[in-house]
Amino acid sequence: MPTTLSADDLKAITDRLTVEADVLREELADAESKMPALYADCDLDPADVGARVSALAALRADADRARILLDRVVATLPRVGTPGFGRCTVCGDVIGRDRLLAVPHTELCIVCARAGTGARP
Repeated sequence: MPTTLSADDLKAITDRLTVEADVLREELADAESKMPALYADCDLDPADVGARVSALAALRADADRARILLDRVVATLPRVGTPGFGRCTVCGDVIGRDRLLAVPHTELCIVCARAGTGARP
């Protein structure tokens, strides 16, 4: 069941990835700008170290998530419209149009994603 992406689909995917990359860059910059203040607070107020350490861990996790997703989005952008774009990295089948429009940086078809055969949805 080959799924053909139209020129409009490819433009929508490119536009969505571009916006997503911009949002992720902002999230990452925001998280990274807050970290020094939390480090400083941990040094100054021993009574609240636990709460601040937890906040710092959550901020680091958010930054790591944003960084990983940003890397995936940026890596996908130049592939949009190329022959390998829209093919599952596990089974090689075509990834469905609706899935690509919903999650344009996906590397797995829905069957492989559901089966857990790949590391990324």
